[in-house]
Amino acid sequence: MFSPVPHPSGVPGPGLATARLGMVLTAALARRRPLELADAGRPAAVLLLIYDRADEAHLLLTKRADHLPSHPGQISLPGGGHEPHDADLAQTALRETEEEVGIRREQVRLIGRLDDVNTMATGFIIRPYVAVADSAPTPRPADAEVARIIEVPVAEVLRVDAGLPADAGIALMRYPLDGEDVWGATARILRTFSEVARGALGDSVHA
Repeated sequence: MFSPVPHPSGVPGPGLATARLGMVLTAALARRRPLELADAGRPAAVLLLIYDRADEAHLLLTKRADHLPSHPGQISLPGGGHEPHDADLAQTALRETEEEVGIRREQVRLIGRLDDVNTMATGFIIRPYVAVADSAPTPRPADAEVARIIEVPVAEVLRVDAGLPADAGIALMRYPLDGEDVWGATARILRTFSEVARGALGDSVHA
């Protein structure tokens, strides 16, 4: 299997497959202690789901429906607020993913989580989980919540991230992906994901 060597900028070339990315991310996330926010916000969780399209790792994003009361029309990751019947926030992320895009929890494998992120306008504390699907699922958007499903190559996310300033604030932390403008909490989650992924890929080359 082809295993691309990262570009000197830390951005992998075409051919980065989920099997390889999932393996190095699992190890990197296991070594990492994610930030937990103790703020009195409403707990929520999202899923960064990675799977292959045309033998290349892709990340699933959604465009929220315009009529939703929270973050209408914005690009987000599948997820939502914790409900009393959720055993934990990982189950929240899996349940919301199934409800929003029709991907069952049995189809994905959790491999770790990233730093908590707060939403400044709506008061959520979001816990991002990372998962892989060994077989590419067929997302089906829930019409009541999702206007569009977006599948972007992970290599493209890392390329865009590498072009952002290292100290980018909220105004500059924007990811142009598949014709959409990704900003806010989702952009902050993508920044952490990109840092972890680049480090994991670099470590695997030099191991």
